[in-house]
Amino acid sequence: MDLMVGRPALLVIDMQHDFLDEGVPLEAAGGRDIIPAVAKTVEAARRAGVPVIYTQEAHRPGRVDSGREADPGMGKKYYATGSAEQPLPEHCVEGTRGIEIVDELASAPGDLRIQKRRYNCFLGTDLDLLLRGLRVETLLVTGVDTDVCVLWTVGEGFQRDYHVRVLEDCVAGTSPEQHAAALGIMRGLTIGRPVLSAEVIAALRVLEAAA
Repeated sequence: MDLMVGRPALLVIDMQHDFLDEGVPLEAAGGRDIIPAVAKTVEAARRAGVPVIYTQEAHRPGRVDSGREADPGMGKKYYATGSAEQPLPEHCVEGTRGIEIVDELASAPGDLRIQKRRYNCFLGTDLDLLLRGLRVETLLVTGVDTDVCVLWTVGEGFQRDYHVRVLEDCVAGTSPEQHAAALGIMRGLTIGRPVLSAEVIAALRVLEAAA
C-alpha cells in the first residue's frame, strides 16, 4: 500500500499548552517529547508545498459547549484526574494561554487553522470542505491525544474515504497504555503498519524535488 496517494495534507491536532505544558491537568503522556518530530515534519511539508492544517480545541467559558465532558467522573475516565464526582477539568478556554499552539510549532504564513468544540476534527467544522477544496486525498496525522482527538479524527477521515496515515512518533496519548491501544486500532484503518516521521519526511523531500 502506498504511503501517500494523490495530494497529501499534514494535520497537526491540538498541540496546545493545555495538553502539553508540564503539570497541566490534561497533560498528554510524552506530549512534549513529540514536539521536535512534529516540527521537523511541519517544515518538510511547507518546503514541499503540502498544506499544513492546525486544529485547536476551543471552548467558551463556563462549559456551555463542553457537552459530555462536563459530566461527573469524566476526568477519571480519560485522564485519571480528579474524583468520581468531578467533570473533566475545564481546558482550552477562549482567551487563555491554554488554547494557544505551543511556540515550537507556531504557524507560518500559508498554514491553515481549524477550531473545534469536539474530539473529532471534522465535527462542526469546515475541515472536510477545506480538504476537498485543496484536492487532498492523503491525510498525514500528528498531535494529541492518540486515544481521543486523534483516534476520533482518523476514524472519521477513514469513513470519508481519505487515505489516513498516523505518524506514530508524532502522536501522544492520555497514558502509555491508551496510546498503544489506539495505535493498534488506527493501524487497521490506515496502512496496516507503523509509519514514522522519517519515512514521511523522505517522501515529502521527493515531492519537494519534483516541484
